[in-house]
Amino acid sequence: MAWIHVAGEERAEGLLKEGYERIKRTLGRVIPYYRVYSASPRLLHAHLDFYGAVGTPGALSKLRKELIATAVSADNGCAHCTQLHGAFLSKLTPDQALVRALMTDPAAAPLEGAERALVAYALKLTRTPREMRQTDVEALRAAGFSEEEIFEAAFVTAYFNYTNRVAEGLGVEPEP
Repeated sequence: MAWIHVAGEERAEGLLKEGYERIKRTLGRVIPYYRVYSASPRLLHAHLDFYGAVGTPGALSKLRKELIATAVSADNGCAHCTQLHGAFLSKLTPDQALVRALMTDPAAAPLEGAERALVAYALKLTRTPREMRQTDVEALRAAGFSEEEIFEAAFVTAYFNYTNRVAEGLGVEPEP
């Protein structure tokens, strides 16, 4: 349950119903996070378009984006987003111990090389954005990331900080 009144699928009409149908085509169900957008169907559609652009593979693979999503969501204490993206990540890697570690203590997750640098960057940007320095970007370059990948790392990190704050600010709870 959220802290604002939400419209379930049975009450959805017009633009909201169209948004819920889009979500069901992708996820098979309307998750609690998207129900809070029933307060603004226009923003629901904008968010779905935005997530469609952010969430698909680009310079960063879907795996790397889900590493960021899971680590950032766990670090922010967003149980709904951690559960959802941890489940997505678990479908992308056979290493379920890694998934569990990212969901509980992302800074201590058993990552190496480029993935360690990527998650460290995402966690620093999440925790202390005012302390970001050029050396943080240089660490990603040294780990082999291109300029486009570095941009996407910052962008995906910022995106999940945004979604976590919407979820936490409105009391979105994990699915049962």
